[in-house]
Amino acid sequence: MEVSKRNAIRRGLTVFLVCTLAGATSVAQQSDEVRTLEWDDLLPEGHVMAPQIVDHSAAPAFDDFPAARHAPTVPSLHGALVRLPGFVVPLDVIEGKVASFLLVPYFGACIHQPPPPSNQIVHVSLEEPVELESMYAPVWVTGRIRVETYSGFLADAGYALAGREVEAYEY
Repeated sequence: MEVSKRNAIRRGLTVFLVCTLAGATSVAQQSDEVRTLEWDDLLPEGHVMAPQIVDHSAAPAFDDFPAARHAPTVPSLHGALVRLPGFVVPLDVIEGKVASFLLVPYFGACIHQPPPPSNQIVHVSLEEPVELESMYAPVWVTGRIRVETYSGFLADAGYALAGREVEAYEY
C-alpha cells in the first residue's frame, strides 16, 4: 500500500475515533442514570459561596448585590440527569399547582433575603404542574439540568432544570 493511502486511512481512522469519543461523551451526559448533587457541585472548582453581608438598617435592592448576578457555572453539568434538594420560590402557579419555580439552597432566599449567587439558583420548569404541601418544606427535584441563564424580578439563575419529579425531602 502506498504511503499516501496509509496516511489517508490513518487520518480517517483518527477522525472516526475522535467523533466516536465525542459522541460517547455527549451520550454519557444524556444518560438516564440520576446523579445526586449538592449545592457545592454547582460551583466551579476553587469557588466557594461567600456569605452576603446585609445592612439591615435600610431595605436592600436587588442591584445592591451584583455578585448575585452572572456567577460562574460548571459546564460539564449541562445535560446531566440530576437530583438536587432545595427550597421552592414559586414563579408560575396554575390553579393552585406550581408550574415553574426557583430552586434555592436555603429557606427565604430571594424573598426575605438578598438572592444567592446565580450559580446557586436553578430555574425549574415542570412538565406537569405539582401541588406542594408546604412552601416551607425542602424538596428533591429530579430532571435534566442545563447551564442556562434565567433573569427574573426576584433573581438571576445560572442553571435551568426540566423537572420530571418533585418529592418531599426526607431528613
